[in-house]
Amino acid sequence: MSTSTSWKDALASAGFTGDLVTPGDADYESALVRFAKNSQKKAGLVAFVKSPEDVSLVIKYAAANNIPLVIRGGGHSCNGTSSTDGGIVIDLSRHLKSVRIDEAKRMGYAGGGATWAAVDAEAIKHGLATVGATINHTGVGGHATIVTSNGSILTVNETTNSDLFWGIRGGGSNFGCVTEFVYRLHPQRSHVFAGPLMFPVPRIAEVAAAAEKWYSNASEKEGLMVITTNKGPTGNPALLAVVFFNGEEEEGRQRFKSLFDLGPVMTLAAMIPYENLNALQNDHTKYNQNYHFVGGIRTSVTPDVAKTVFDNMLETTNAPSEADMKMVLIWEYHVLKKLASVSSDATAFPMRVPRPITVMMINWTGDDEQSALDARQRLDAIKAFSDEALAPAFEEKGGKTELDTGYTNMEMGDPRSEDVARAIFGPNYARLQQLKKKHDPDMVFKTWYPIVPATA
Repeated sequence: MSTSTSWKDALASAGFTGDLVTPGDADYESALVRFAKNSQKKAGLVAFVKSPEDVSLVIKYAAANNIPLVIRGGGHSCNGTSSTDGGIVIDLSRHLKSVRIDEAKRMGYAGGGATWAAVDAEAIKHGLATVGATINHTGVGGHATIVTSNGSILTVNETTNSDLFWGIRGGGSNFGCVTEFVYRLHPQRSHVFAGPLMFPVPRIAEVAAAAEKWYSNASEKEGLMVITTNKGPTGNPALLAVVFFNGEEEEGRQRFKSLFDLGPVMTLAAMIPYENLNALQNDHTKYNQNYHFVGGIRTSVTPDVAKTVFDNMLETTNAPSEADMKMVLIWEYHVLKKLASVSSDATAFPMRVPRPITVMMINWTGDDEQSALDARQRLDAIKAFSDEALAPAFEEKGGKTELDTGYTNMEMGDPRSEDVARAIFGPNYARLQQLKKKHDPDMVFKTWYPIVPATA
């Protein structure tokens, strides 16, 4: 009997109610699929859990037998932290993905394997929405029911297990496996003005200037992404400005007058259903392809810097390669006053700063190691160039602080490095170490920016 089969038999005998998939099963290969194809690994067993009790069984079994354990929610990690070579995956995506809405209390309840597409679609039926992602096939996160390293099933909120409630808001899977998230919902109109404006690539400097002009007076009802790529829909370089206004088209066009006045060659911005908003980026991020994501905090993007960074991105990405390389570089313009109004120690996530980020994503063909290495080296070179080009503007605003730690949805160094975790959690790391000592002293959960338990 193989090791995987013995794990499967043991869990089934212990009362596991979900699906246990091992190598050789008909659905084994599909059970390994992730958003980023390069992050997929050959698991020893995939446990499609149906309940917190199933999760508890798997955690206790893995811990008792020293089996590597990972958790897969939305499966959107590009660095492989929701996959394992030969270990066990707790997979929430098959059975724990439902969403229900309590309209009277304005609360949303989402299974740990739900995506934002499901949350957006259910909430808007009641004229409600919550804060979420800009791509709707990412997994969700929020207030929770969590299964900890000893198999305990806990409710966490501001009054019950409040220490864990603080820790999971930024601490990721360091403290357990969340089987249900609970969100506060807010009134939301059914249709919004949003969509891309396409500009000729040589006008990159003008678009950057118009974006900065708009951003200087932007309200919390609007947002913008300036998207550049070496390969647009026609296979040529492309420049887009994706606008969003939480209101009617006439006012939206007036709000983004600086961009419309440039005369985009194509305008697809229109009134759309709110639940379609977070699908606007999906064409750039198709599931089960090879990806790496990185990002960086920034202040302003001057016209000269925009052109220089864009030209470097094209030159670096389009240099000869055995693989086909597609690079997308995005300057996000989100109004972050609300985020920055929260104290940096209110949650485990400390980066409560009003500065937006630059997002860089490379997508390549070819599953060989050399192509993956080539893609990563190009992406790192583009990020280094971008960071250096944007640095003077950052320094003019006082430079980076201890709270400019980085956004962990991007790939921030080695995700299994304690040193990287320490840097990311910054001033909150010591408190997180105390939580780790209390709730996961043996480091059962250690594949995503692992927090080392305190020793005292």
